Amino acid sequence: MNGKLLIVEDEPIVAMDLQQELMELGCEVTGMAESADAALHSIEERRPDLVLLDIGIDGSMDGIQTARLLRHVYGIPSVFLTSYSDERTLDRAAGELPYGYLTKPHRSRELQATLKVALHKAAIDAETRRTGQLMSMMIQGVREAIFLISDDGIIQYMNQAAEEITGLSLLRARGQLFSEVFQLSDVCERPVPLPVGSGESVTLEEFGWILRVPDRERMIVDFSVRSVAADEGGSGGNVLALRDATERMRQQVIEATTAETQTFDNSPISMVQLDGDGCVIRINQRFLGESGLTMDKVIGRRLMDLLADPDPRITRQFISRLLQPSRAGQYAHAG
Repeated sequence: MNGKLLIVEDEPIVAMDLQQELMELGCEVTGMAESADAALHSIEERRPDLVLLDIGIDGSMDGIQTARLLRHVYGIPSVFLTSYSDERTLDRAAGELPYGYLTKPHRSRELQATLKVALHKAAIDAETRRTGQLMSMMIQGVREAIFLISDDGIIQYMNQAAEEITGLSLLRARGQLFSEVFQLSDVCERPVPLPVGSGESVTLEEFGWILRVPDRERMIVDFSVRSVAADEGGSGGNVLALRDATERMRQQVIEATTAETQTFDNSPISMVQLDGDGCVIRINQRFLGESGLTMDKVIGRRLMDLLADPDPRITRQFISRLLQPSRAGQYAHAG
């Protein structure tokens, strides 16, 4: 049996006997303490996997209070060892979720069985905590706003990005209906069709929805929601991920503008683009090639000004080509 244990026992003879038994079982004893203060000092020096703890230790805290502190602050579980077996003591001890309970004087086989189960559970729980901490760090580092919503629409978890987008801390938002914290709707003001309470496993992705949060400017967001069906006897939930759509929309405009510009410039038809005031803002390569002009001669100038230009190339090559009946429809007006 492998494992590191701390013995907290204020009876030296009992503590020595326990140390001997644990070493014979193959366990490593990280220390022996007679009080809560000594136990905490020992844990700071060497972290055990499990604490074998007498309920009736002397000092500022008894064994049950010490177990509570070890569990909440250090994440270290305890096995209680005591000569008390009254119902009140057992109820107090059970409230601290011990991994075992041994009554003194204990039997060696009982000690061995209890520690084997407790160490196995401690290892599993420690790995679960490490995995949970890693997942929490990963989620907190995600730029998307992540919400965990129960199947009845209650917010259970938000990452840092979600806190920033809503302006609420997890502490304040937890337990509230997500529809009370923010509203998602499309351009027709229809609410987001979250599969809350559907009992089905669903994946939904939407783009360009409006996010409204009280006392904040509305945002255009994209979102995805993954709904997990409830296991038998359990409850399902939804993972909602929101992301600001501004950058995506900006990139789409750039891509569309670039594609349109390439189409205009490379068109086999001579093309000129005018703004609402009749000012030339764009000429494609085909027109320039046919007219023999350069862009600096015409870009930014109004048609009325070009008609009066003393340069004969302007009136002969540009204006005449632009006004040819065969050219009808080959120039565009920009509003």
